[in-house]
Amino acid sequence: MKERKSLKINTFKELAYQLGVEPAFLFDVADKVEQLCEKTEILDKKEKVREVYRLYPDLKLVQREIDRKLLSRLHYPDSIQGGIPRRSILSNAQMHSSKKQIANFDIKNFFPSIKFYTVYRTFVDLECAPIIARLLTRITTTARILPQGFVTSPKISALVLRNVDRRLNCLFKSKNLCHSFWIDDLTVSGYYDVKKLKNLIFKIFRQCGFELGESKTRFRSSKQRQKCTGLVVNSNPNVEKNTRNKIRKEIYYCRTRGVANHLNWIGIDVPVEDYVKSMEGRINFLTSINDKYNYLKQDFQKIVTG
Repeated sequence: MKERKSLKINTFKELAYQLGVEPAFLFDVADKVEQLCEKTEILDKKEKVREVYRLYPDLKLVQREIDRKLLSRLHYPDSIQGGIPRRSILSNAQMHSSKKQIANFDIKNFFPSIKFYTVYRTFVDLECAPIIARLLTRITTTARILPQGFVTSPKISALVLRNVDRRLNCLFKSKNLCHSFWIDDLTVSGYYDVKKLKNLIFKIFRQCGFELGESKTRFRSSKQRQKCTGLVVNSNPNVEKNTRNKIRKEIYYCRTRGVANHLNWIGIDVPVEDYVKSMEGRINFLTSINDKYNYLKQDFQKIVTG
């Protein structure tokens, strides 16, 4: 599929045709966005409480079509990794492996800091007529912000970051530094001491309407453990050693005790089927990062099918 640099949509009829829905349906959804989503709280992988929005069917349908037929066909630079088709935490980590210096930054309150007028300007920059930009903004925002949990939010946030991305390119080019975004995480790597550019990096984000988290900023040399989106990148990207060892131990105990007896032994009261599904997910993640651990998948499969 050929990537597009812009959307160039001028009429409601043209937008509805590209999305494969009726104009009246689009208007109806746009008028009822607040009624078609619900704010809720979830625990993320780091057990941090996050506010996200869950979508009801009509809004989810329209957003999926916007995401699939409009946003997914746009060009995104290689430095934008999160939420983009055929890009992953592995491809992101590979950009920063085996570097002398690496720095990690986190954008504070990322999605809530992207206001509806910024989203509107983004659609206008993509050559949508103002009436189309307003309608798309209405469908993809709520409470006057870009919400976490909307289908379209990851790619829209990536589009919003293009200005920051261009300015970072200018800053890093002469230093031969590489950078990439994974949603709200920025990683910078190379052979130049990134710490010397810290104040400039923070300034660029402030001028573009974002704040970086001081407490989550990390600078690591190749003599220390370097990480990028949860993977260790001192050499080829890999899952942390303690995670690998934990999986090995669980497989060993499942083999020697049996899965059900192992769960009783460690005092976890979950159905065997749920535990097996969870283990398979963790093993699949491990092997997707490094296929040399495929033997663990085979070992666990033998235990399950036993």
